[in-house]
Amino acid sequence: MRRILLGLVLAGGALLGAREVGACGDKFLVIGRGVRQQRAQGAVHHASILLYYDAQGQLEAALRGEKVEAHLKLAGHRLQAAAGRPQLGERLASGKYDIVIAPLSEIQALEPALRDSPTRPFLLPVIHNPTGEELAEAQAEWSCVMRSPSTKKHYLAVIEDAMVLRQKGSGR
Repeated sequence: MRRILLGLVLAGGALLGAREVGACGDKFLVIGRGVRQQRAQGAVHHASILLYYDAQGQLEAALRGEKVEAHLKLAGHRLQAAAGRPQLGERLASGKYDIVIAPLSEIQALEPALRDSPTRPFLLPVIHNPTGEELAEAQAEWSCVMRSPSTKKHYLAVIEDAMVLRQKGSGR
């Protein structure tokens, strides 16, 4: 009888003094201790990106209200901006860029400058408010096309595709 009573007292003491033990990964489910979702969606390939803001303001119009720059920085990409062709030439000569994002209407004019650049960045066109035909034409000519307006996932996916193609050596 003494043994049973002693066993019950020890078991009761162990239960009263027990702490909650979280399983693997449970610490991320506790309020205030988890990983913020925005930070968890990092890019696989971190790119150095040059945004080409043309004189007509087409890229600015395409990215306005989209928070694209903030999303790209949050994913781990490095961003620089160039306003006009003279500044684009300076940036390309002095920096190493993986991707140049520019409006679709400016792409043909920018191709020679990018070909002459020492790092030969991938040229990524942006098309703003495209019709179905315009988007199909752009996608037929270019391997990656960023459309606006779109979602954060779309922008990140297109840049990821562009980085993969750049690593394979495809220029378009």
